[in-house]
Amino acid sequence: MTNVQYKDQEYLILLGKRIEDIRIKSGKSYEDFAIRCGLDRRQLRRIEKAETNSSISILKKIADGLNLTMSELLNFED
Repeated sequence: MTNVQYKDQEYLILLGKRIEDIRIKSGKSYEDFAIRCGLDRRQLRRIEKAETNSSISILKKIADGLNLTMSELLNFED
């Protein structure tokens, strides 16, 4: 797959890594976590790998699935 570069790619990479780290620490597989968030597992993988630029509503589903606020999800300084 071609690695698409978005205008704010660096932030997509940071966000994807943050989501992946939190998901792994919680012991969830792609499949389990995607179901918890109401997303397709392939969509979740693309977000974690910064291959897509997600909408706010998708990020809200992910934050809810991680039991985080949107502010906590978007805090890359941890």
